[in-house]
Amino acid sequence: MRHLNRLFMLVCVAIFLTPSCQAQTSDNLSKTISNAFNTQNIEMLSGFFTDDVELTLPNRNSSENRNTVKAMLSNFITQKHISNFEVLHQGEQGNRMFIIGKLISPSASYRINVFLKNDSGNFRIYQLKIE
Repeated sequence: MRHLNRLFMLVCVAIFLTPSCQAQTSDNLSKTISNAFNTQNIEMLSGFFTDDVELTLPNRNSSENRNTVKAMLSNFITQKHISNFEVLHQGEQGNRMFIIGKLISPSASYRINVFLKNDSGNFRIYQLKIE
């Protein structure tokens, strides 16, 4: 009987700790992506891309391979003089995650939506929308 009580307590603790561990993973990923934008480290960010990424920029929408998206995003950030990224909201449901943020430049701010999916235990960016 004593072993059943211990087993029950262990299962309860595991159930209650699992969501907080997942949230911490999402928070860490959000911070890493935020840091990549803030430091303009597109190389780091591209490490999270799937093989093909749907990229929406002002006046342009296309699905491209990761290297093309990396170049296009780098050009956008350089041309617009993006100086800051701020996370406004984030969420996770099942094997999908999203980050909504704001890219800030001296002349404008842009809303950005980053959509990720779980691919073999790792979240990967499959869509970026900058409006």
